[in-house]
Amino acid sequence: MKSFARAAFVIGRRDFMATVWSRTFLLFLLGPLVIITISVLFTDTTEKMARQDIKPTVAVIASKAAFASVAQAKARLDPAFGERALPDLVRFDPDYVVSDQIQQLLGARDKKVVAVLTGIPDRPTLTGSLSRGGLQHKQITLILDEARQTQALAAAPIAPTRIRVVPVAQSAGSVATLRAITARATQLLLFMLTVLLAGMLLSNLLEEKGNKIIEVLAAAVPIDAIFVGKLVSMLAISCVGIAVWAVGGITASLLWGEGLGSLPEPAVGWPLYILLGLIYYAANYLLLGAVFLGIGSQANSVREVQTLSMPVTVAQLLIFLFASFSVGQPNSLLGIAAAAVPFSSPLTMVARAAQLEDLWPHLVAILWQALWVWLIVSLGAMLFRRNVLKSGEGGGARKGIRFGRRGSPDPTSAGA
Repeated sequence: MKSFARAAFVIGRRDFMATVWSRTFLLFLLGPLVIITISVLFTDTTEKMARQDIKPTVAVIASKAAFASVAQAKARLDPAFGERALPDLVRFDPDYVVSDQIQQLLGARDKKVVAVLTGIPDRPTLTGSLSRGGLQHKQITLILDEARQTQALAAAPIAPTRIRVVPVAQSAGSVATLRAITARATQLLLFMLTVLLAGMLLSNLLEEKGNKIIEVLAAAVPIDAIFVGKLVSMLAISCVGIAVWAVGGITASLLWGEGLGSLPEPAVGWPLYILLGLIYYAANYLLLGAVFLGIGSQANSVREVQTLSMPVTVAQLLIFLFASFSVGQPNSLLGIAAAAVPFSSPLTMVARAAQLEDLWPHLVAILWQALWVWLIVSLGAMLFRRNVLKSGEGGGARKGIRFGRRGSPDPTSAGA
């Protein structure tokens, strides 16, 4: 067992150092940060532009004195309705022929006027492409009512209403709903990280197979140790990437955002939940990574790896959907089934930790997932020996190795 662990450690350290101390890994770390930064800036810009495009504008033909009370009423109502709710009000001085001015405002494409308000405050009239009792009609009516009531109270102003807030304990239903938000957010985070990082294992053995390094490794150490070493090294590499991205995200949020914000507290508490999240991420990565490593070890070219990428991604998506169905019902038949299936178990159990306080199911699930990681690694190594190295039934990785091409030398017999 010590020799196996030592061999796996040597293989893993070799892959880890060769990957981390390379320029391509630096580009791999910076790539998502640059893409996310550009996406956030682009989304923020387009959202502001779209908000201005879709927000209606109502032209008000009135004097400055008549328009002042209406503008003040809208300013008082805006915080209650949000910046997207009430239309913009733009004042225009009355012209000699108001009817012609209305038609000009409604026909001007650069002003984007949907309606024109005239006759305030005594005989308000709203002209435009809207219906009686529609949204804009109700909004303008509310603004004018607010302005009239303010003017009526101007002679005897009253102080703003102060509402006393009495906080109470949350209901069980609201707590469950909030914890379900945390569960789904964590599931999505683990899924995205796994999709981004585990796919690299499909082509992990391709270079070694192409330059015959795998023949030397197979003659020196067990195939199982090669698979374990590569799998653990890729997990360590992914953790380095996650740490860099997390630091970058937290720094950007503190500098340019509104703080880190907060998700509803999970049932097991944040410290234990973060620990379980890391454990379940590692389990999810090792489970899917072991499958990807086994599948990719059978590929002989980059084209075959690219062909496998699409079904692998679809399979990951189906697993995520299956696990997401269990959120909100962890003790149902569907929730238990999702926890029992090894590939959806990490995502299901991390959601369970956000919703339920019991801890013993997590110990069982972690042991169950570790067992399946070992079984999948063993199966992948066995298929690699039989199909790629052409090993005999009775021999190990060092005995009777015959490579796929005819006439290839046997390293063990050559060494003898």
